[in-house]
Amino acid sequence: MRKSLLHGALGKAINKTVECRLKDANYPLLEEPFALRNEIDNAWRCEFWGKITRSAVTAVHSTEDAQLRKMVDETVAKLMATQTEDGCISSYPADKQLGGWDIWGRKYALLTLMRYYEMLNPDQKILDCCCKAMDHLISQVGLEDGKKDILLCGWHDGLAASSILGAVVALWRLTKVDKYRQFANYIIERGCSKLGNVFEAVEMGINPSAIGNGKAYELTSCIQGLAELYLIDPKPEYKELIVKYYNAVLEREIYVTGVGGGKDWCGEFWYDCALRQTRPGMYGLGETCVTATWIHYLMRVLEITDDCKVADELEKSLYNGILGAMAPDGTRWVHINPTPLTGGGSKMCADDQIGRGFGTPYGGNDCCRAQGPEGLVSAALVAVTEKENTVTVNLFEPLTSEDLVVEGNYPYEPVAKIHFLNSKETTLRVRTPKFLKKVTLNGEDVPFTVGTYLAIAKKWTAEDLLVMEFDFTLEEVPAPDGSNFVAIKRGPLVLAADSRGDVPEALVHEEWNGIKLCEYAVAGNLMDTTNTITVWFKK
Repeated sequence: MRKSLLHGALGKAINKTVECRLKDANYPLLEEPFALRNEIDNAWRCEFWGKITRSAVTAVHSTEDAQLRKMVDETVAKLMATQTEDGCISSYPADKQLGGWDIWGRKYALLTLMRYYEMLNPDQKILDCCCKAMDHLISQVGLEDGKKDILLCGWHDGLAASSILGAVVALWRLTKVDKYRQFANYIIERGCSKLGNVFEAVEMGINPSAIGNGKAYELTSCIQGLAELYLIDPKPEYKELIVKYYNAVLEREIYVTGVGGGKDWCGEFWYDCALRQTRPGMYGLGETCVTATWIHYLMRVLEITDDCKVADELEKSLYNGILGAMAPDGTRWVHINPTPLTGGGSKMCADDQIGRGFGTPYGGNDCCRAQGPEGLVSAALVAVTEKENTVTVNLFEPLTSEDLVVEGNYPYEPVAKIHFLNSKETTLRVRTPKFLKKVTLNGEDVPFTVGTYLAIAKKWTAEDLLVMEFDFTLEEVPAPDGSNFVAIKRGPLVLAADSRGDVPEALVHEEWNGIKLCEYAVAGNLMDTTNTITVWFKK
């Protein structure tokens, strides 16, 4: 796994998140429910330790921040110390286990421990801890006498509990222990929802909003579990289903800003959102947890399909939905995006936006405040990848990735320069978005096809320079429902009108039909109801 250190907009946001959120998190408070097993109200405090620590692990892998590394090492050790003799790691007392969000919370603990094992500390004790925790869950869940069917566990008709599929598959990948593959098979065969087998529904072409109860985050996590399995057991029918779900969500659910989710007060369901995004009455739009989950799914689809256009979608979500959801100082995140996008909506951080007493029993945490950093730090994992002597550049902001450097100020300036630091015989591939205008290698034009990776195999030297030039002419994006609205893009950036007019901290200042625009990531960043924005404009 390549280490990439980002220096542009995403990199600066990661640094703020590290300093002002991940280092500032109250890890003892996050550990406490597991130590005391006092979650008796079927709540979801159990998710916060895993969500926050998991993103901290990735941040340490990228930035090598020594202080954060020490904090991660300490909190992982303390979490592992909560494991009881029977192997259980849970925030719920024995008589409440398998209800509420118990398995959901266990999932995040396991995913975090395994990421820590793979990225930072390959100590067998960590893997053994995960095995014991999974063995305990297997002793509780199943179709045998004395066990509880996973479809009867927790919320959302089994979707939340079944989303542990990805963690089960990961443990099988790391250990090759047959019982973990068998447990994964059981979850898949049960179909993840009491309302109907979600995998069969995808195969039948049912719209995402009508699969299970349509809960976007949990449903996508279940399908991603199958994607994780495909990477080690590449059955063609798995791939067909994974791609089919990707296409359906992309077409029907993802907003122009790269986020998804709607219907309820906090934007958590698939709801034909792409087709409804210019309409009033959507209530909540685009839960940040859904956006981060969509980014996870895109990363797996990209790995499975090697489709350059999937990387375009990753870029869209990262530079718009993710950057636009973070408070300027990196401390907080929005739960939902501005409603409506046709004007008058404002960004508000989760604790301001939701209320309902979250700040007291949850220590100021919200699911999206915990999950936002995870979506952001994922950029460091996808920016540059390497496989079978092929280095692939997916993101063009200035970065350093071991022996490769990207220079410039993309996506604010239309040139990116790529070169190796040392001689290297390899294939270099670069993404070719539709606004790519010209590519040269050492001053000579290089032909390319938009939407297909440009691959150049040679012995690279430190003197070789690949230059990519982009056309950032403003683009009008028609509304997917055919209504009389357009959104404005400049390269990968969605532009928005801010009620302040000129936004001093914006790096992009454009004018369209007499309307002043700036990048969506900065628009509305006062994060209060007085600072409204517009994304969709009447023609």
